[in-house]
Amino acid sequence: MGRIEEIWNGDRLIQDFGMQLLEATEGYARVSVKVEERFLNAHNIGHGTLLFAVADAAFALSVNAVTDAVGVQWSLNIIRAAHPGEVVTGESRIFHRGRQSMVCELTVTGGDGRVLARGQSTALPVSRTAYAQSASERKLT
Repeated sequence: MGRIEEIWNGDRLIQDFGMQLLEATEGYARVSVKVEERFLNAHNIGHGTLLFAVADAAFALSVNAVTDAVGVQWSLNIIRAAHPGEVVTGESRIFHRGRQSMVCELTVTGGDGRVLARGQSTALPVSRTAYAQSASERKLT
């Protein structure tokens, strides 16, 4: 199994939300999700959290296709509402790939191509083994 499939299959939120992987390569990813009734806010439009989640899923794939990394900063401006029943697409593209950080451009579009949200995010490379060891140590205490 490749890096992208491992990240995709191991992310429980992606699975719970019913997201679809459209495209993923080193440094780039597109993910979609349908705005179901369970994702509507009190105004009967797609919840901002859903827009963030689809952008974040694309972000996770785009950076982890390069190296093991975790997100440490996000900024997302929601410009337009997502409508019930439409499919929204999150896109992430790395525009800075340094030794100690990666920065991505995020875009979320509606089913008709209109831009719903734009932003950026930063990831830091991590060691899976170091994190796994610290996680097991936390369980012991």
